[in-house]
Amino acid sequence: MADVTLYQFPGAYGLVSLSPFCTKLEAYLRLAGVGYEAKLGDPRRAPVGKLPYVKLGDALIGDSSTIVSVLKTRFGDPLDASLDARDHAVGHLARRTAEEHLYWGLLHARWVDDRAWNGGYRDTIAGMLPAPTRAFLPALLRRGVRKSLHAHGLGRHAEAEIARRGTEDLDAFVALIGERAFLFGDAPSSYDCSVYAMLAHLRATPTEHPLVVAFRERPTLAAYCDRMNERIAWPT
Repeated sequence: MADVTLYQFPGAYGLVSLSPFCTKLEAYLRLAGVGYEAKLGDPRRAPVGKLPYVKLGDALIGDSSTIVSVLKTRFGDPLDASLDARDHAVGHLARRTAEEHLYWGLLHARWVDDRAWNGGYRDTIAGMLPAPTRAFLPALLRRGVRKSLHAHGLGRHAEAEIARRGTEDLDAFVALIGERAFLFGDAPSSYDCSVYAMLAHLRATPTEHPLVVAFRERPTLAAYCDRMNERIAWPT
């Protein structure tokens, strides 16, 4: 019997979920050896109105970082137990960079960039929606993402500036990984799950957005994603 039920968005582009936060959480579950069952989720039923969320016992828990903290308390901390205080500090900064900044660049590449939107991303979103809403809801969702990007601040800039700032994040991760297999050595940590998820989603997004192109020009990041995929051993 599974220890956890994971509720998330469906997969696309060869990823287990279209959401990097869902990918992050499922990567953590697999690497930490926590038994789980993955199901399609409905954000309207989620504790914080977003996916992913999990059912653990009788409790529903939302927010990927909160969920990881709860899982560590319940099942132990096999990924991060060997990290020292400095590692945790660096990991915290890396996770924040990935989830609170690079993520917004990914959103721009997928939702705002007409090359991605008209090149298949709209159809991917539409395919996940109930049939009666497919004709109109993708455009409404896109409008909402644009507003969120503007409210965040990154979306107020031109595409070139958004890409430049995101590329700074990519270069920081290249430097942080260096010659190591993972962020802190030969084994992945929970922080790797966050960084990997954002990079893997950039890699998989079919567009010539300059931020996605910047990822392709940094083979260190692709090799890092390959090593994470091998360790995670995604189901086929």
